[in-house]
Amino acid sequence: MYFSHLIVPLPKFLQTIIMKKYILAAIIMALPFGMMNAQRGLISTKKLYTKKADMTEYQKAGAVPEVNGKVVFEKEIKAEGKTKDQLYQMMASFAALRFEANSRRGDWREPNFFRNIDYAKVTKADKAAGLIETQGAEELIFSNKTLSQDYTQVFYRFQMNISDGTVRATMDNIAYVYAGSADTTRLTAEEWITDKEALNKKGALRRINGKFRVKTIDLFSELVSEMEEKLK
Repeated sequence: MYFSHLIVPLPKFLQTIIMKKYILAAIIMALPFGMMNAQRGLISTKKLYTKKADMTEYQKAGAVPEVNGKVVFEKEIKAEGKTKDQLYQMMASFAALRFEANSRRGDWREPNFFRNIDYAKVTKADKAAGLIETQGAEELIFSNKTLSQDYTQVFYRFQMNISDGTVRATMDNIAYVYAGSADTTRLTAEEWITDKEALNKKGALRRINGKFRVKTIDLFSELVSEMEEKLK
């Protein structure tokens, strides 16, 4: 019992140092378990290229089409047997849901996932002219890790020109605000994802511009797919 009188309490700063060492040791010991979970898919990371395994489709000349110096994606969708009025109603329903502000659908790992922000809306709906125009405003997610998310906000105009048996989809006026960067300068598609800007001298995708190019191509492709599904 006499030994108990010989124990001197440690100064507080030493207690703090020792405690920090214990915490650090615990974190290091937990790392292998965390890596195992990641390998098993418990900690998921969305891959950059989610839809097309063949990179040549993103890298080929004209994959981002230009009209008079402007980036313009266009696709004509056939819906034989359906009248202009029928198609208009289908596309009006599609647009109201797809471009609703602050809405989202699905899981970020899925190709058809979207998360709209405040500015998303239908800007024009003219049944007589067969025209529906929308303002796209959403997040494009590049990767979603345990402690960080890499994404950009994308803004664009999406139009549907409707006639008997046909809907023409057009996406243009595309711009980005890169939330994954300290510099939140607004960048246009013309200065960021064209062949000139996004491909290096060997024709391969540049590291930063390339992921914007990929996700924008995928975005238009998915919008067209959703329209086609709605028109069935």
